[in-house]
Amino acid sequence: MSAMKKYAALSIYMLALATLAAGCDEDSSYDQRTVVYVSNINDGMPFMSDVLHQGDSLYYSDTMIFKLEDDFIEEDWIKIEIHNRPYNSIVEPGASLGDFLITSYEVSFVRDDGGAVPVRAFRGEMSTHVPANSKVEAYIVLVPLVSKTIEPLVSMQYSNNEIFSNARLTFRGHEIQTNREIAFSAGLHVNFADPLIVGRRE
Repeated sequence: MSAMKKYAALSIYMLALATLAAGCDEDSSYDQRTVVYVSNINDGMPFMSDVLHQGDSLYYSDTMIFKLEDDFIEEDWIKIEIHNRPYNSIVEPGASLGDFLITSYEVSFVRDDGGAVPVRAFRGEMSTHVPANSKVEAYIVLVPLVSKTIEPLVSMQYSNNEIFSNARLTFRGHEIQTNREIAFSAGLHVNFADPLIVGRRE
């Protein structure tokens, strides 16, 4: 083999190695390949968490006594939209990379007034497939049922007290084809109250 052919073969080999190395560079090509985030939460609105669903009426018809028989506690669920958006043409719809599976989420609360949190932080499971270049809707628990049966929410039933807070939601998952882990967060303003009582305040 002539020196010129050896040089050409070596150049092709080095170019192939450089291309392979660039494809394996997690700090650059992967981070620039796609972004997964919450593009909408609760239809863009704050959330009102009703500490007590008060049936079809507030009082008995002939008294000012609370009507309790049809009152019950509801678990709060919210709708989220997750967007898997490629940064560039490296990922295309139907390609071999870029599909994500969201497998869990964590919820924590911070009160606006700095007081005791209305709901203890918790972790939930989910299984939501978000293909490359797509938006997918899912529902998650925001306030578990048990949280409304303990303080401070349980004592807010039949009262005009309110708690204003911000919920922090962190989602975790992985890229299906490579098992690369991801995490992304979103926030939501949440008001806790017994709305039938609060609505009667003058």
